[in-house]
Amino acid sequence: MTRPSRIAARVVAAVAWLGASLLVVDFPHARPVAAAASRLGLVSQTPYGAPADGAVTFVLSVPGNIDLAALPDATVVITAYRPVATRLDLDKVRAGTLPRIVDGVDFPAAALPRPAADQIGVVVTLETSTRSTGALQLANPGLYPVLVELQDNGTVLAELLTFVHRLPAADEPQEVALPVAVAMTTTSTVVIDDDNEVVVDSTIMKEFGLLADLLEASTVPISVRVPPALLFAIAQHGAAGAALADRLATGLARNEVLSSPRLPLDASQAAAAGQQSLYTQWLRDGEDDLTTFISNLSVGTVAFMDGPLTGAGGTMLRDLGARLIVTTPKIFDALPDTTGIYTDFSQLVNIEVSPGVNVDATVTDRRFATLLERRTTTPALTAVYAVTDLLAYRQEMVDADLDDEGNGVGDPSEHGVTLGTTDLSLPQIDTYRAIASLLAETPGLQPTTLERLGIRTEHLVLPAPIGEVTVGLPSEVDGSIDDRIAVVSSLSDAAQSTGSMLPVDDERAAEWQQVIDRLPTSALSDDRVDALATDLIQQFGAIRNSVEVPAGFSFTLTGRTTTLPIKLYNSSDTPLTVRVHMSSSKLLFPDGDLVQELQPLSFTEVPIKIEARTNGSFPVTLTVLTPTGDELAPPVTLSASVNALSGFGNLVTGAFLLVVLTWWVRHVRQNRRSRATASAAVRHPVRNGKANDNATGDDGTRDPMGDAALSPDAATSTLPPL
Repeated sequence: MTRPSRIAARVVAAVAWLGASLLVVDFPHARPVAAAASRLGLVSQTPYGAPADGAVTFVLSVPGNIDLAALPDATVVITAYRPVATRLDLDKVRAGTLPRIVDGVDFPAAALPRPAADQIGVVVTLETSTRSTGALQLANPGLYPVLVELQDNGTVLAELLTFVHRLPAADEPQEVALPVAVAMTTTSTVVIDDDNEVVVDSTIMKEFGLLADLLEASTVPISVRVPPALLFAIAQHGAAGAALADRLATGLARNEVLSSPRLPLDASQAAAAGQQSLYTQWLRDGEDDLTTFISNLSVGTVAFMDGPLTGAGGTMLRDLGARLIVTTPKIFDALPDTTGIYTDFSQLVNIEVSPGVNVDATVTDRRFATLLERRTTTPALTAVYAVTDLLAYRQEMVDADLDDEGNGVGDPSEHGVTLGTTDLSLPQIDTYRAIASLLAETPGLQPTTLERLGIRTEHLVLPAPIGEVTVGLPSEVDGSIDDRIAVVSSLSDAAQSTGSMLPVDDERAAEWQQVIDRLPTSALSDDRVDALATDLIQQFGAIRNSVEVPAGFSFTLTGRTTTLPIKLYNSSDTPLTVRVHMSSSKLLFPDGDLVQELQPLSFTEVPIKIEARTNGSFPVTLTVLTPTGDELAPPVTLSASVNALSGFGNLVTGAFLLVVLTWWVRHVRQNRRSRATASAAVRHPVRNGKANDNATGDDGTRDPMGDAALSPDAATSTLPPL
């Protein structure tokens, strides 16, 4: 048979048994019996998987209304019927429609052993190739319905329907095991109380006590998710909590523990708020916590989808390492493009988290969901029915591929069944213990972890043009953490700013940040978040308001540079560090902003160095800040008066006047000298009292000789003329 034909055959077979199996949902109960007949109880059946030519021992409980001592002729009749090969066949048998009888054997009740007063034991020998009166012939491997009846002279007093798994002989084809994984999670809500402690109440102790019981009782691997915060809170919950924590640590260390954030944080809401880094940090912190608690590494490749998940949330989980998503039929049936009840959940489906990007998914088995939630009063029989159901499912996988001779050649190891309750919550302990014990010892079934199941299981493929089954995720879910993220951002800035004022060894800053970091978690109610935010704001305000800034005042600069003391008062009992900033358009502050520690309950002078740029009166702004630059109070306006430059101005003015006076005196002297020289030249002897033609005398006549007729010495002489 070709590969496409085999795939088509698988699909047809899957649809057939799925449609029929929906009609029967209460399979753990035995088939209906006649009103006059009571029910025998199955105390034990060893082994369930019987070897060829072996034997099976049944221990039966007899109803209280039957007195075997009063029935000396009573017999136990055991009848085997043709084996079932599908879940549909199994449902018919449980509903009371038995196939053809293959063999039977009778035992006198009086001759049977009595393990207890109300019990009888029956050892049934099996044979394959011969038929004898004292044995039950089961010629071929398979799942045989076996009816056990207590009769008295042909009247059925009580009966029991069970199954025997006849194993292959050495010369018969051996069974390929079907992988089976178990998924469960606690459902207790993480709540942080008014003391910022994780609440541990009686309900939580009860659920985690059940988890410890399940871990201790389980003989198969369990893939379990548990909140790290509750584990550590339980460990600190008195002596009882410490003892329970020890049990949990031991049990979890032997199983597959899935990664979980330190505190509850919805992946979809975190992705919608752009908080991938926050979710990543919390997930890594949670992994560290789990590693510390169980002394073993948690598994980050498997994620539970037990609630709504968006595509963005799925993408984030994939980016963080998730390679297999585990979900329930209820959630799967509501996803976009779901194949619903016609999906073979023994194979993986694709979940498209973003365009072209898929994550593998396994869906828990529909038929086991309610079974694991119900408490059983017949654990042995419940286990037989449950394991028989899985083996019938396995046989369907074998028969889905046929060779040319019509023999089943399908490979169950390419499939995988995940068992879990309807919401992945913890199963009933008695029911789970019985099923897990029989599952662990049954050939043909292979208990495994979800991580291994996700690696080895094939994808569900439907005929063209469908191909691999791919479903989508919703684009949004109810709820948002946007408002809380805004509060976190605001408070973080305020905490950092206020914390910068405190001494480095003050623990308050770290405590504030610890509270702020928790605010996005659903473990805190909205009212509690509001209360925490209000309390933090009040603490910040008390510290910031402890710094008292002076009111506006005036000061005078009488020199080019000066130092102005600014007095600040710290009214708290803790040293506080501030930054002092002054600004003015007419003054310079060469030291810039000054960071100053203010001693508690006292004034501290902050010396501000100032340089004047000009004279006059103008405003100066004083601002007191946190070391990170946030204002502690509104800026204060000071008034500065500068006369530091008046002496220099007088000096310049005096120097200017002196220069002008010197120039004027020199000019006057030069003019007087020039006139004296001219007068002396006229009276010089060389000129003989005659005037130069080019010169004009006192009488207005000109001297024909002029100045050119005089020698230089004569011209400058003061002697009277000749």
